[in-house]
Amino acid sequence: MLHSGQGGFNLFDHIILIFDQIMDKLLKGNDGIGSMLPPEKRPKMILSVAITGTDTTPSQSPFIKITPDEIADDCYACWKAGAAAVHLHVRNPEDGSPTSDIDRWEEMLIKVKTRCPDLIIGVTTGGAYGQTPDERLSTVTRFKPEVASLTPESVSNTLHHVVPRVKQWRYDWEKPYLSSTYSGTFSNSTEQFEYFVKVMRENGTRPECECFSMSGLYNTRNMIRDGVLKGPIWMQFVLGVRGGTGATPAEVLHMQTEALRIFGPDDFHWSVIGVGYPRQYTLGALAMAMFGHVRVGMEDNIYVRKGVLCKSNVEMVNDIKTIAEIFGRELATPDEAREMLDLKGPNHVDF
Repeated sequence: MLHSGQGGFNLFDHIILIFDQIMDKLLKGNDGIGSMLPPEKRPKMILSVAITGTDTTPSQSPFIKITPDEIADDCYACWKAGAAAVHLHVRNPEDGSPTSDIDRWEEMLIKVKTRCPDLIIGVTTGGAYGQTPDERLSTVTRFKPEVASLTPESVSNTLHHVVPRVKQWRYDWEKPYLSSTYSGTFSNSTEQFEYFVKVMRENGTRPECECFSMSGLYNTRNMIRDGVLKGPIWMQFVLGVRGGTGATPAEVLHMQTEALRIFGPDDFHWSVIGVGYPRQYTLGALAMAMFGHVRVGMEDNIYVRKGVLCKSNVEMVNDIKTIAEIFGRELATPDEAREMLDLKGPNHVDF
């Protein structure tokens, strides 16, 4: 995912501005948003962390987590700080490049589960540019995780604009990899994502629908209508990727209102991914106010303040915890999140 440190926002002033814009609707109990509730009645918030993705390269930040030990250490710190779930990719320990090597996946997953026994461990099926559908699904068929990402739409997600920002490349693969996305597409046909859901169902894995635009919402609805996908629906609104929907408060309101209209409130849970700084925080704060959930992490954003690189994902977890405490949103434990999402539990995975 694209990362940005641009913009002159003061984080907490911008959060207050967002609240000024939505408070009237919240107080009026707008059907698409919710209503103000006393703290004891506010639903608990699932905080998930995308520890390391494949779109950010080591030359963009020396703090990107690469080795299984680095990833496991960060998962442990985030779990201890209150995160209920992690979303994982795997990298080549030698140079940080994306890989689908199943042995590297196994090493990493075992280390994470050993250190964080009740953490919800989710895996990617988005993989990386150039991976085949079978490579992307290999983590589901081999490890039968509780959760796996599912992208129910194609996205022209380009990363080529990052290239001019990098002053010195650490590894030869990085520049060609980022540049190649200019002519590529993150392709997910209807046949393909329905097949992904079928494989996940056979392996007891809950799809985590990552929607980059309204198309993802409606494709998810179509799968429900056709009997392909069963609830509860767990959905991430991915906002700010170049080629996807913009990272604005208006888009959060739009997607959440439409999602509630389409899926109803009883069998649907939603979360926000704000890609880049300060959007990870500002849109996360808005999601909290609307009784949604939040994902943070260095897959989506590499800054904790303007121009200040994140050294560990736990920094972002602690920032979001602080905002959640101010808003009266208690964090869900892993087991409470499991109950919300109807997950099978850590004793029923194959790692």
